Amino acid sequence: MMAMVVGYWHKDGIDVYRLLDQKPVKQGSGSLGELKPVRGIFDKKVLIVGRELLLHTRKRYPPAPIKRLTKAVEIEVKDIFPISKPAFYCRVFESSTGYTTLDIWAWESEQYERLREVFPFNYLVPEDLAYSSDVPEIKIFQYRGMSNILAHSGHQFLGGASYPDATIDEKDMERFLFGLGRYRSDIKRIKVYGAVPFQFRDASIPEVSRVAQEDYPPCIDYLTGLNLNEFKVKGDIRLSSKINLLCRVAIYLTLGYGLMLYLTAKNYDRTAGEIRQKISAIDAKVSYRKTGQRIEDYSDIIKEVNDKLSTKRSPLKVMDILAKSLPVGTFINRMVLNQSNLEVSVSSREPLSVIKALGGAEGIKTVRLKGAPGKDAATGSYNFNVTVELSR
Repeated sequence: MMAMVVGYWHKDGIDVYRLLDQKPVKQGSGSLGELKPVRGIFDKKVLIVGRELLLHTRKRYPPAPIKRLTKAVEIEVKDIFPISKPAFYCRVFESSTGYTTLDIWAWESEQYERLREVFPFNYLVPEDLAYSSDVPEIKIFQYRGMSNILAHSGHQFLGGASYPDATIDEKDMERFLFGLGRYRSDIKRIKVYGAVPFQFRDASIPEVSRVAQEDYPPCIDYLTGLNLNEFKVKGDIRLSSKINLLCRVAIYLTLGYGLMLYLTAKNYDRTAGEIRQKISAIDAKVSYRKTGQRIEDYSDIIKEVNDKLSTKRSPLKVMDILAKSLPVGTFINRMVLNQSNLEVSVSSREPLSVIKALGGAEGIKTVRLKGAPGKDAATGSYNFNVTVELSR
């Protein structure tokens, strides 16, 4: 399973965390100019664009598929946001037969080149979309000198606001709830990270829970439950961002191939040495025999063996002769071949037709019935033995 490495991008640089047992452990922090590149070929690298870098708006469009709406946003994004080189992400907030409302987030992408050199991310998530909730809820937390209020229902972003530290009060909270419009009544819970300098008095919200404020962005805790495929970076794969990986792979392949050649050469040398030793031993025996040792003559034995082999019948040819000659419904149970003599154990309903057929077969000289046929009451067939003399 691939490990997840998270980069939290903010105005002062980037903080890098590695998730170990779903808990973030800080690996590095600093500006893009001083941070060492993050390694890990097979890691899942997720870049979170912090709220302090994000601009957000909600805009209506005519009803259309999300792909066409995204292209429309791409055309006018520079007119919507005061950003020179904007990158953006949009998601449908609500839709009807008459219109589609989009949530649009944008941020400056001018630092992408250096950012990818330090943190070669393959997923990019605006911080507002990194959160989720099992019930409609509001989250309040402080991070990097800002107090943040975010509202989510499931994975849907309802709204957000940020304030300088220690300036958030109950009126700010009331204004935020009022800004949620008809979604205010859906809010079931307020989750507070750390402490806030006021008490909630809204009886319409039944639950207020408090959790400890960690030293990392709370959104990282929600990443494991996020469908990251929605945020996968597409259409921007560049050779320069992969050159180190390609070089390392090429070096590993070259070293592996060289090692294989070395081991093969060693194996060939060892085998060649064994062959040379065997040749030397054979040469020594031949040389010893040439110096006067009497060599026995086995030609007569070899001739006798060859004569026997030449007169020996092939069982396959004998079986072929029998198969061509025997009537339909005849079965051979056993066959013993001795030179030109053959003894066959046969099962058939008509023993006489078997003897007659074999007697007239090509390659068979004589056929004799050995003993009396015995009838099998279960099958109605006769079992009997026949001796056959094959033609030479």
